[in-house]
This record gives sequence, C-alpha cells and structure tokens, in this order.
Amino acid sequence: MPSSVLTNIPRLYTAVAEWLACVLVIVNADKRFNKWQTALIIIAALAVFVGFHLVAELLPIGFWIPCMILAVVIMCGFIWLTVKRNVKVACYLGVQAFIVAEFAASAEWWLYYFFAQNFPAVASVTGNVLFAVFVYAGLFTALFFIERHFNHRRLASVTLKDIFTAVVIVVTAFLISNISFMHWNTPLSSKYALEIFYIRTIVDLCGLLVLYSNRQIKNAGSAEAELTQIRLLLARQYEQYCITKEAIDSVNRRYHDLKHQVALIREKGTDAAEMLVAEIENETKLYDLVYNTGNEILNTILMSKSMLCVQKGITFTCVADGNALNFISEVDICSLFGNALDNAIESFEESDIEARLIKLAVYKNNGLLIIRCENTFNGQLKTRDGELLTTKRERQNHGYGVKSIKTVAEKYGGTVNYAVNDGIFSLGVVIPVKI
Repeated sequence: MPSSVLTNIPRLYTAVAEWLACVLVIVNADKRFNKWQTALIIIAALAVFVGFHLVAELLPIGFWIPCMILAVVIMCGFIWLTVKRNVKVACYLGVQAFIVAEFAASAEWWLYYFFAQNFPAVASVTGNVLFAVFVYAGLFTALFFIERHFNHRRLASVTLKDIFTAVVIVVTAFLISNISFMHWNTPLSSKYALEIFYIRTIVDLCGLLVLYSNRQIKNAGSAEAELTQIRLLLARQYEQYCITKEAIDSVNRRYHDLKHQVALIREKGTDAAEMLVAEIENETKLYDLVYNTGNEILNTILMSKSMLCVQKGITFTCVADGNALNFISEVDICSLFGNALDNAIESFEESDIEARLIKLAVYKNNGLLIIRCENTFNGQLKTRDGELLTTKRERQNHGYGVKSIKTVAEKYGGTVNYAVNDGIFSLGVVIPVKI
C-alpha cells in the first residue's frame, strides 16, 4: 500500500480538531477565569496544539502512539486549566474530547478525499482549506448542541472507574480505526484510501456514541440518586411541619389558658401573686411569637424557627406577604422556607460570630415572587461547578438544602442565587407569580 496514503491527513487539521474538541467542552462548562482571560488561554492553546503536531510530524513513525498519548494529556490539561473541574473530571472530558477530534478529523478528510477526486476545485490549496472550514463548522456546531444536552455539573462524581471505562472505549476505537495505518495486511484492514477513511470515521463515530451513551447513563443515575435524597428531605420537612403545627396549636391553647389564670391571680393583689405573675409572664414570652402573614403554613414554619432562634440566641426578623405564596403547594412551601431558615440557623453552629442575625423577606414585585433570606456570615463561600457546598464537616448527608430549594424554584419556573457581601450571606429566590 503506498505510504503516501498513510500520511494524507494533515497534522494541522488534527491539531485544529483537537483544539475545537476541547473548546466544545469549555464553552458548555463553568469557566475558571473571566471571559477575556479564558479567550487568551484558548488562543494560546491553539498555538500549542499546532506547534506540537508540527513537531510530531517530523518524528519517526515509532513516535506516533506516544505522541497521541501526549496529545490526550495536553487536551486534559487544557480543559483542567480553563474550566472549574477537578483533575478526574478534566481527564474524563479530555479523553472524550480526543475521540471527538479523531472523528471530526477523519470525517473531514474522508469527505475531502471523495470530493477532491470528483471536483478539481476542491483539490486546490484554497479549496482544501475552505472545505475543512465548512466541514468542521458543521460538525462542531452539531456536536455543540449535543454537548449542551448533558448536565456538566453532574460530572462532579466522576470516579477512576469512569475514567478507565472511557479510556478503554477510546483506545479500542482508536486502534481499530487506525489499524490500516499501522498495517494493511490484517482482517480489519483495507487496501484502498477511501475505504480506510470511511472505516476510520465509522469506528470513531461508534466509539463516540458509546461514550455519549455511557455518559447519559451516568448522568441519569446521578440525577436519580440526587432526586431520591431531595424527595426524602421534602418528606421529612413536611412531616416536621405537621408535628410542629400540632405542638404549636397545643402550646397556643395552653398559653391562652395561662393568660386567664394570670389575670385571676393578679386580681388577688398579693405580693407573692405579683412575683408569680411576673415569673409566668417571663416564661411565656417564648411562646408569644405569633405570625399572621396570610399563609397558615408559613405562619407555622416561622413560629417554629423563631422559637429555635430564641433558644440559640439568634435575632430573627421577618417581613412576609404570605398571600403571595398561594400558588405554591404546602410541601414546596415547607421545603423552601424550612431549608432556607435551617441553613441560616445551622450556619452559626460552627461559627464564632457574635452578631447572630437572620432576616427573611417575602413579597411580590412586578409579577415576581421574591424570597430573600440573609444571615451574618464570617466564613468563606465554597462552590464546586456552580453548586454551593456545605460547610459542615459531615458532608455525606448534607448539602441538599440549597439543591432542594433550587428544585422547587425550577418547578415553578424560578431561579436561585446566593452571594456574600460585607459579612452577609444572601439567598434569593425569584419565581414568576401564577394567578
């Protein structure tokens, strides 16, 4: 078989394909730097890819496999440097990007080889470049929309087993697709250039589809596990609400009776009675936390959390229009406010901050329901891939509070945001009001 066929795909096209495959991952992920810094890194990376492949082209054929391995390492490093991903996730995405690049480069050259034989204009230098630009633009645009389908944030749970599986798939596809380049006399080889590029493209496509399928299964599994935790949390929140409501009703009845008893004792006018009255009044202040927001469920939650704040020495203030919550279900109200206030209260458990303040506001504005919960905060906000991380040492069963709030907000077409400014942690929920 003529050796010229084996080197027909220009290294420059391979370099551009690998660079574009990495950019495909980067544009769909949370960036590590601002847009200008990211753009400079992306441009510099293109020079690195082109330079590497031009140098690799000068090396003997024996360096081909080591150079491909090094190319994967460069792709993983480029992704890790540019986006908010740990090393394992960057490696997983880098391996996938490599097979994307292999597929794109082989598909482009296969199509070029076919059209160049039938249309002389395509075979010219200008036609060659324009054809590559056209094919790459079409392929990577299609791959961009496919990549957007995946939730990158669920890749935080990538394991070494996931990386090993991806490597096995990619290595298998790469070896089978390139077997004719290594030796033409095998059962899987072809002696004709067009067949070689066709086989290579189809095998790379199969490898890519297997990787995408594997990733979709992983995403579905992560989503189901997360949803199960949130459902359990919702159930506990609602159960806690029902128990609290019953307890508060009982306390209110007892408090009402006590007020009448205090009035009777005060009528007797003795000094001992006055002292007893003062003591009873002081003890019952804890239960004089009655809210009338216009929403019975919110009233119960606020009273329960207010009592907890009093016990923990936290100053809690609230301005709430409960009528604005009428379109939200009871369970979802429990989840929204139970989690928001629990997170605020629990933030003081491992903090030595003296000014323990929590503020809650619920109101409507321009057709939007606004929920804002603020608390004093002297720690550091920790996020991973755009998700807020729990500050508790025991992390395995924590961290689902904000996720549960986001789930409820998204259910009603809303959004959640959080920030720390001047020692105040602010959690905001914005939901379109449904009439």
